[in-house]
Amino acid sequence: MQMLPTDHDIATVAQAPLLLVVSDFDGTLAEFSTDPANVPVNEDAVSALKRLSRLDNTEVAILSGRHVDGLRLASGFGDEFTLVGSHGAESSGAEIQLSDAQQRTLEAAGEVFEQLIEGVDGAFVEYKPFHRVLHVAKVEDRGLAQELLAKALDTDIDGLLLQPGKNIVEAAVLDINKGTWVRNRQEELGADAVLFLGDDTTDETVFAILGNNDLGVKVGEGETLAKTRVADVSAVAVLLSQIAQAREAAQA
Repeated sequence: MQMLPTDHDIATVAQAPLLLVVSDFDGTLAEFSTDPANVPVNEDAVSALKRLSRLDNTEVAILSGRHVDGLRLASGFGDEFTLVGSHGAESSGAEIQLSDAQQRTLEAAGEVFEQLIEGVDGAFVEYKPFHRVLHVAKVEDRGLAQELLAKALDTDIDGLLLQPGKNIVEAAVLDINKGTWVRNRQEELGADAVLFLGDDTTDETVFAILGNNDLGVKVGEGETLAKTRVADVSAVAVLLSQIAQAREAAQA
């Protein structure tokens, strides 16, 4: 198991001349819930991110698989952070438009998912601007839930991209992921270091592109490319508070 971030790790990002801080939302800043619209957000973690966002040469972004409007509603965040949804396809910077063919592919995926879950209590399909997402967290028969996820991942539609997650399968038509967004944003800013925290399989695309001066933090269990790990959302809050304090001291 990976080590906790060391004092050296914290100092490296805290002292970076220009720092990009990016965090996943669900499972990182907020605990999971069977009601996606009502998740318990860790206020200590949010407070630490706000402290960071007020510092010079520090940008804070929340990068989620949720669509931007859903992220804003569930988090309660305003303009203090850059909100990025749909794994990087939606942000305040630029709007992406799907072609007619891509839209038809996405609609076909939604139809396949709806057929899969017909008559299954607790399963539902979420319709996002750039994704169709099969959810099975509320399915009581966990064997059936896993079977539904496996069948969804076998969906064969030309041009469709499938990504597994925690109790979900996401269907997309754009080859955009969290890693590409972070890499592009780092280049746009000229950031000297990136701090990224995430718990899901989709966050591995970020861990895969981080460099020696960056700090990737896996939240919770599971295989990961991140070099450090913390146990849970509460531990994220502690770490972010330490980094905020260290960066405040570095800029004093």
